[in-house]
Amino acid sequence: MQCIFPQGQTTPERILSNPWYDKGFCEPNQYKAAIDRCRGGYESCEMFIEIFSERARIERDYINNLEKWSAASIKEIGQSKEFGTNKKVWIESIRASKEIGDTHADIVKRIQENVIDKMVNYKKENYGKSILHVKKIKEFERDFEHAQKSWIKLLDKINRAKKDYQDAHRQLKKAETAEKIIESDRGAEDEQKTRVKLSVSTYKKESEALKSKYLQSIEEMKNSRPNYENSMKEILDRTHSFERKRLAQFKLLFTALHQALLIEKDPHMALMTENFNKSLTGHDIDKDIQWWNSHFGSDTNTAWPSFEDLKD
Repeated sequence: MQCIFPQGQTTPERILSNPWYDKGFCEPNQYKAAIDRCRGGYESCEMFIEIFSERARIERDYINNLEKWSAASIKEIGQSKEFGTNKKVWIESIRASKEIGDTHADIVKRIQENVIDKMVNYKKENYGKSILHVKKIKEFERDFEHAQKSWIKLLDKINRAKKDYQDAHRQLKKAETAEKIIESDRGAEDEQKTRVKLSVSTYKKESEALKSKYLQSIEEMKNSRPNYENSMKEILDRTHSFERKRLAQFKLLFTALHQALLIEKDPHMALMTENFNKSLTGHDIDKDIQWWNSHFGSDTNTAWPSFEDLKD
């Protein structure tokens, strides 16, 4: 794992919206990328529940609309001028087609129980939630903070040592420059030359002492680095396992969703088909024509005109 990049090395920000992208994981606060992933996983679980709850609602609305459509259609057909087996089969077809609502009721039940409820339980069991935070995410965050606490103190110590050394070294450079100027000045007094030489000597000793302190801090960092990296990696691996489990749950529920929507073996579909076929066998065109003809057509008794004498 490229945990700490060499000092001074930087990587261009490829994703501006993500401040942790492509940086050394063990650098201060870089662990927040892992925390952000965990938080994103929690939000995805909530979004999953919301999306498929909406899918179930659409199914329920369809069932309700189908009931309303069926009742209104049967009433309309009953009040129409339609008659005979055609009217009967028409109404029976409406009733049969309404039975598809039972299929969709089963779909709703499967989506609710096998998809939505299981995600609700998974989220509750694996994340936990208090008023202020998500418990599992807070646990990871605390572990990272604890692992990084002493490391940040060491980095602060290195930065202070670096600043002190570089400030002293700058003063030494200035003193050495002043010494060269004084040495080349024929009019300079011996006292000035002595004072400048003393200044150079003082800054040199201070610079060497601070350099030694700086190098000791770097060495301390090198000795501490393996344990620090191992601690950070151990916590990171736990977040990987946590994320792997979440993704496996999503895959499992995507499969469950597919199974919930399958209707090939649905018993209501078979019953609907049976009722459709049964109603169609009762459809008799000739019978309807004959019935109409018997009551309104040529088979009715026509009152033909005949001679009628005047009755007293």
